[in-house]
Amino acid sequence: MIPFSGAQADDAIGGKAQNLALLFQSRFPVPKGFIIAAHAFERVLQSNQDPDSWVFPETLRNEIMAAYQTFVTPPVVVRSSCSAEDMESASFAGQYESILHVTSDNLLESIKRCRLSVNKDHARFYLTHRFLAGGRAPAMSVIVQEFVDADVSGVIFSKNPITGNDDEIVINSSFGLGEAVVSGLVTPDLFILPKQGAAAQRKELGDKEHKTLLGPNGTRLVDTTAEEKSSFSLQNEQLHELKNATLAIEKLFGHPIDLEFAYRQGKLYILQARPIST
Repeated sequence: MIPFSGAQADDAIGGKAQNLALLFQSRFPVPKGFIIAAHAFERVLQSNQDPDSWVFPETLRNEIMAAYQTFVTPPVVVRSSCSAEDMESASFAGQYESILHVTSDNLLESIKRCRLSVNKDHARFYLTHRFLAGGRAPAMSVIVQEFVDADVSGVIFSKNPITGNDDEIVINSSFGLGEAVVSGLVTPDLFILPKQGAAAQRKELGDKEHKTLLGPNGTRLVDTTAEEKSSFSLQNEQLHELKNATLAIEKLFGHPIDLEFAYRQGKLYILQARPIST
């Protein structure tokens, strides 16, 4: 088990985990987490003919539970980090399972679900049509990270993804968890911020028809209130904070970036960072 604080730039943990570890070590507001490297699963899968029926060896199970008790405060989110994931030429966002609000009761099952999603038909189809590894399943690590029950969440592009303008930061945000924004279930608020100069920022109020909230059996989609529909989900001081964070992260990575973020009780969290795919 590799905590974010100790992870190195190594293909064995995949790009998503590398990026989160780098941000964490660079003192950006990334929720704590740890990584189960791909090789830990390969040993298990090689000893089981049916990839859907394997169980955790006692040693691996104990290591996971020890890391869970040491490196994170529950609940957590479990998500993938693949060797072929989130590159500039192809983004795998949404191809593999992410499981939210995981506790010790369902941690191991959630990790298994996430790891087995690399074998699902839609992921293999995407691999084949992106000409990656001949459609073979790539090495997958699994991230276990503290879950943020967001009041507001969204995505940021450090250059305009529509026009290609490098001098504009584009933010989409809405109330609730980020699932509704990322999956396109709502029309979010739009903010376009100049990176420098005196150009004015642009704002467009989204309908924000729904929001994703945490329920007793996972997430649920509910209607937003009339006040939420008529209000911007981000305030000016938050936009300023997001702009500064985006510029700093883009400088750290050395290329345009796509971020996922959340605010919980006024505190900013950076949840993911990847290259803007072409």
